[in-house]
Amino acid sequence: MSLTSYLTDPDHPDIRQKFREEFLRPPFNFKNDIKAPPLTKNYGIIGTAFDYVLRFTIQHHNKDKQVHGGQWVADISSKRLEKSFIGIEQSAFNERYNRVKTNHDKYLKNGKITKQFLADTLFLAKLDLYIRSGMIAPDMFIESGHDITDLKNLHATINISDFKFNDRCFLNPTFGKGSLMVGGADADIILDDTLIDIKVTKHLKLEREYLNQLIGYYILSLIGGVNNEHEGTQIKKIGVYFARHGILWTVPLSDFGTPEKFESFKTWFTKYFDNIREERLIEVNKELQILKKQIAKEKKKTSGTKKKASR
Repeated sequence: MSLTSYLTDPDHPDIRQKFREEFLRPPFNFKNDIKAPPLTKNYGIIGTAFDYVLRFTIQHHNKDKQVHGGQWVADISSKRLEKSFIGIEQSAFNERYNRVKTNHDKYLKNGKITKQFLADTLFLAKLDLYIRSGMIAPDMFIESGHDITDLKNLHATINISDFKFNDRCFLNPTFGKGSLMVGGADADIILDDTLIDIKVTKHLKLEREYLNQLIGYYILSLIGGVNNEHEGTQIKKIGVYFARHGILWTVPLSDFGTPEKFESFKTWFTKYFDNIREERLIEVNKELQILKKQIAKEKKKTSGTKKKASR
């Protein structure tokens, strides 16, 4: 599982209740017409593809600064998926992925939003799907014209001044032992002291689950730092970028409580997942004991059969 899975899993209502009790939902008074309405129902793929579009856009517009890009999820997927193809299919897959890498390098230099660039992000999104859910997209090598136009419209809503930074930028950051503790967690963006999640939704609404996710990531950063290398990274604000509306909403973490309150919650949070791990170990040990008994029983049965046969 992952942090997001635990926060939405029906079997773990107590963690959602704890978030609701500790961190009240702040005011959210934005009212704005949608600028980029969805053109297809490929919501998940479009959302992931736009994550890539925005991260690449930030990289391009901050070429003079250090951007900690992190590893693409698609990189991990490509290495695993490559083994699923043979012969011509494997060659075509490798050729396509290498072309995406080349086009990415070109975009970082020239910043041109082309159909091919947008098609490449859709391809990357489909690779992510394999890691996230184990599914191989049947249309992996096919990009819909409507999806490409949708991404182009979403890109047009970006106000790049919202994504400028002074000192630090982390794209797709992870949280070291914090991420490991929950079975996996990677956020979207950290700009200076602000942790931002990207939402490609037509609903301009601050959902409770958005807050839980962002505060959860912040707690993980307190446990394991950022990217295993930046344990001193200070996150002071959280935010949501509503891509279809072109709105970046942020709020100081101090609005939710004192540092002592977050430390107390971190202690509870860590213990909660320690208990989950211990319960899982007990279950695994029980399963191993059952398996050992079954093996011993089969050995005894086999041994008895052999003795009868030798008489």
